[in-house]
Amino acid sequence: MPPPAVKTYRDLVCYEWAKTIARSSGFKDNFAFIMSKMSKLKTGELHMSDIVREDRLMAVEGFNECAYCGGTGELSWDHLVPTSKGGPNAISNHVPACRSCNSSKGDRDALEWYRARKGVYIPRLVWGKYLKLIYESWEKQGILDHPLPPDERDRWSGLRVE
Repeated sequence: MPPPAVKTYRDLVCYEWAKTIARSSGFKDNFAFIMSKMSKLKTGELHMSDIVREDRLMAVEGFNECAYCGGTGELSWDHLVPTSKGGPNAISNHVPACRSCNSSKGDRDALEWYRARKGVYIPRLVWGKYLKLIYESWEKQGILDHPLPPDERDRWSGLRVE
């Protein structure tokens, strides 16, 4: 569960992105490091990388494996956030997915789907793209600085990210 310092939608994305930075920097369990990065993200002293970074990563790693499970075989493009739920029909919202994951995920966004698959780690590529998409969505809705409702806080609890 996000700590009490996470009070708004913006705080939530900054906190989750700070945890991503901590994991990649070898400070995964360093709460002070995470909170410092969260603060810098909120003030604009530090920025989330552009979504193009994840798209480049997909291009470099190739489109030969499922972004969700790493499986190979017949792949198709899947929307991290379905267009029916407001996700854009753009490469920033697409990842390669195997038939099994694409079918299993259905019309759920990536967060909902991973929550239903208890204990499964969310790959870094998927998580990075998802955080940026949800930030953009909340920014467009004008709710970034609105208080985070308890049900939204709960929705983000217990996630396991690589």
